[in-house]
Amino acid sequence: MDEALVPQLASIPASRRRYLTVLFADLCGSTALSGRIETELYAEMLSRLRAIGRDVIGRHGGVLVRAQGDSLLAIFGQPEAREDDGRRAGETALELHAAIRELALDARALPRGSLGLHSGIHAGLVLLGEGDLELGRFELLGPVPNVAARLSAVAAFDEILVSEETLGPQTHFFTTDERRLLSLRGHAHPVPAYRLLGRARVHNRYAALALRGLTPFVGRGAEMDTLRQHLHLSASGAPQFVAVSAGPGMGKTRLVEEFLHLADIANHEVHRGYCESYLSAEPLQPFLQMLRALFGFIHGLAPAEAVRLVEQTLSGLDPALLAHRDELLRALSLSTADGDTRRPNPERTVAALSDLFNSLAARRPVVLFIDDWQWVDDASSQVLRALRGLPRPIFVLLATRDHAADGLAADGARIIELAPLSAEEGGLTIRRLLPGTDPFDAAEIHMYGGGNPLFIEELCHSAAASGAQGRPHRPHDSAAWLDSLIESRVARLPESQARIVRAAAIIGNVVPAWLLHRVTGHAEDDPLVLALAEQDFIFPAGQAGSLRFKHGITRDVIYDSVGLRERQAMHRQVAEVLATRATAQEEAYEALAYHYGAGGLPAEAARFAELAGDKATAASALDRVRTQYRAALAALDELGTTSDELKLRWISIMQRLAVAYVFDPHGLQDGLELFERGVALARDTGDPGTLARAEYWLGYIAYAKGDARKSIALEEHALGLAEQLGDERLAAQIRATLGQTLASAGDYGRALPMLDLAVDLKRRNIQGGGKLAVGAAFTLATKGQVLGDMGQFDAAYECLGQALSLVNGTGHQIESSVLGWMTTVLLWQGRWADAIRSAERSSTIADNCKSAHLFSMHRAQIGYAEWILTGRPEALRIVQDATHWIETRNGRLFSSLIYGWLSDALVTLGRVDEARRHAARALLRGRALDRIGEAMACRAMARAAAQSNDRPAVARYLALAHHSAAARDSWHEQAVTTLCAAEIEAALGSGHEAARLLEAATAAFESMKMDWHLAQARQLAARL
Repeated sequence: MDEALVPQLASIPASRRRYLTVLFADLCGSTALSGRIETELYAEMLSRLRAIGRDVIGRHGGVLVRAQGDSLLAIFGQPEAREDDGRRAGETALELHAAIRELALDARALPRGSLGLHSGIHAGLVLLGEGDLELGRFELLGPVPNVAARLSAVAAFDEILVSEETLGPQTHFFTTDERRLLSLRGHAHPVPAYRLLGRARVHNRYAALALRGLTPFVGRGAEMDTLRQHLHLSASGAPQFVAVSAGPGMGKTRLVEEFLHLADIANHEVHRGYCESYLSAEPLQPFLQMLRALFGFIHGLAPAEAVRLVEQTLSGLDPALLAHRDELLRALSLSTADGDTRRPNPERTVAALSDLFNSLAARRPVVLFIDDWQWVDDASSQVLRALRGLPRPIFVLLATRDHAADGLAADGARIIELAPLSAEEGGLTIRRLLPGTDPFDAAEIHMYGGGNPLFIEELCHSAAASGAQGRPHRPHDSAAWLDSLIESRVARLPESQARIVRAAAIIGNVVPAWLLHRVTGHAEDDPLVLALAEQDFIFPAGQAGSLRFKHGITRDVIYDSVGLRERQAMHRQVAEVLATRATAQEEAYEALAYHYGAGGLPAEAARFAELAGDKATAASALDRVRTQYRAALAALDELGTTSDELKLRWISIMQRLAVAYVFDPHGLQDGLELFERGVALARDTGDPGTLARAEYWLGYIAYAKGDARKSIALEEHALGLAEQLGDERLAAQIRATLGQTLASAGDYGRALPMLDLAVDLKRRNIQGGGKLAVGAAFTLATKGQVLGDMGQFDAAYECLGQALSLVNGTGHQIESSVLGWMTTVLLWQGRWADAIRSAERSSTIADNCKSAHLFSMHRAQIGYAEWILTGRPEALRIVQDATHWIETRNGRLFSSLIYGWLSDALVTLGRVDEARRHAARALLRGRALDRIGEAMACRAMARAAAQSNDRPAVARYLALAHHSAAARDSWHEQAVTTLCAAEIEAALGSGHEAARLLEAATAAFESMKMDWHLAQARQLAARL
């Protein structure tokens, strides 16, 4: 252990970040009021306002920070954060407003109803410091207090405005008006907010979540089977005691509610209650809730009527129970018929409840469910012990956050611990909440949420609201309530454990145990560390000697709560420990880059991020390549790219980053801006070779993004520079890419000579031991694609086979790309089953390499081939999902092909309007020189026109299809278009013309060995 580190980590700065809910309340029209009434009366009014504020705010667990003039500033979450701080603030505001409405100091000057407040409530991260006479009890820094004040300022008379992110699901504890977007002065974006109107008849968190919309119930099959088994045992007369245990948000109540529905269907009598930590909690709360439901109490029931209902219910069950009438009434805080208002006797109350539920269970099996048992009161615990001793078919079911702390196992409860949702279960939930989410995003959301259903749900809601794609991030603009929930769990930790958790958050989501030990002095087997696993914070990871946070979102919330200076110092300390580690530094490149960067040392951060990017490149991990190289570029930007040395280094890293984006352009969210900057820096150096390389990579990225025109212009200019310099190797590299771009544009006449030259040179380099197999494979695959489109299938497969031999079995992204072109050629020839096998293999590689673009394209290939073979809607859904993944990431390269497939399939299904939209997209891509799917889209529109007997439109679309095929020298497209024309003529009754067209199509199919198409043509001929 490094003794020098521990005292620094243990120190707590005077100002500290806290997740708080801030309430700002102001008296309406106070300036005019002060001029209208006597000064003494005005002073008395302010004194009463402050007294009411101190009382109400304190009773709801808040702290009055400042009472200045006619305004009140209160915070909730200090000194201890609570998960319901937002609700407490809302309840406080409602009570304050009600009290001020009733305030009357003078019948003429200030009658009742003449005063009112306008209030704002907002939550989030606040820098909390010590206050003084001017600042108030605390100093609050950050945007949160300002937003609360701004909400108050725009609120009308007697109006309470609360931001959406403050309450989240707890909004449903209140009645509100419609959600509105408020533009607040000094705030960059509109703030979603509600006007609080009053309290709603929602009394527990599950009911609030249900109003918001429940997360889809998935998985939990084993747990549900266990509950069913215990229910069966209970029904047979064996009392059961079961507790479902898990941290907040894990779906305990949701599982139980699904089970209780089954119990109700099975004719069990179900009674529900819940415990809470809020100030409205009362002794015997869960059982009193059951009694009120049993006796049929409604809000505002007269005492005499309540007594009648109790007597009626008890006599209906067992007349002997009437002996307990008075005790039950006292427990319910009701007077007896004789006006007796004595306090309930605990022993008699327990006996009364025990006899009552014993009588209920004598009629039919009973299920008693109590939620949030971790907040139970002592009296309810006594009742539970009495009920468990009854020899009746009673199933007691509890939901709790910590069965060990509650001692439930020791009490004989059967514990069902809920594990996080599996990747498959989480993926199903995510797909239901975010339809069309690609597997990469779904996996990131699941991992970041740690399989916690509540966290996954909030991440999905946040992504849907913001339209965000790509890697998930902690929601900042809608979920302060979630931050408070997590912070409240940290706040309940002893300070010694809280320091460990904060240090772990600084280290990262995955925490090497030895590093945590060095930084905090606590080893992996330390009881404090082991307890953190039980409390759902950090737990042993998959590999020995590593810990990890249960949920990435939890780690981020804790991380943000550490002050900037303290955080930077801790990052530097961690980096120093890592840098002096005796083992190979290569293992820690990523960690060193991260900690040096977060510690404010950009030079070291750039060096290690570059090394980490090189390491990820060698492992074909495209997502990590992008992350590390971009971090290196950001660190260099902090240093300032003013010298030629730094400019050249920036350009070099940019070029290596480009390789990752060529194979996965979906990951490039900011367009070409990064690479355009590289060209600008290269131009600044004045070196033609540097400029040629920068333009080459910009052109390559433009090609990958589907902008063929821009790519061709850039590559041609770069080629001219390389030839002027006599750099033949660079020139060959540029020709290869230019040939690929021309091929993507369907300009095969210009593309093939360039591809041939590049292939010859790359083959010579490979034979000479050069490391150019990747480039050679890609160039050969492109040539194979061109030959395949021209109908020269044997030559295409030979080329593609050569390309595959160079990279086969490497698992490199180029292998996936080559297999992708192999699949496309197989599709063109009509070898559907072979195409599916090829695409499945290539999609697996793309998945492993984290290439969303390649994966999406290969999934679309699989879907279309399966559609042709089976006609199943599920197969078409695969194509549609893949198209959505590509579109949401703004992918365009060869997207016309997918649009052509969709238009073809949708016309077959009679969904012409949808087909027309996709065909229009294919034709738009054709104008951008992406013509590979253009002819197919035109054929689909010709078939659609034939369905409405629109011969001019048929002729026009078929002519466009032939023109597109001819522009590419695509003989297979010409033949398929001819077959399509024959099918249309046959359908329209022109048998002679159909036969003539079939003869031409059949000859073409035979020459190109397109056996499936040939069979289709012969079947049509047989029907003529």
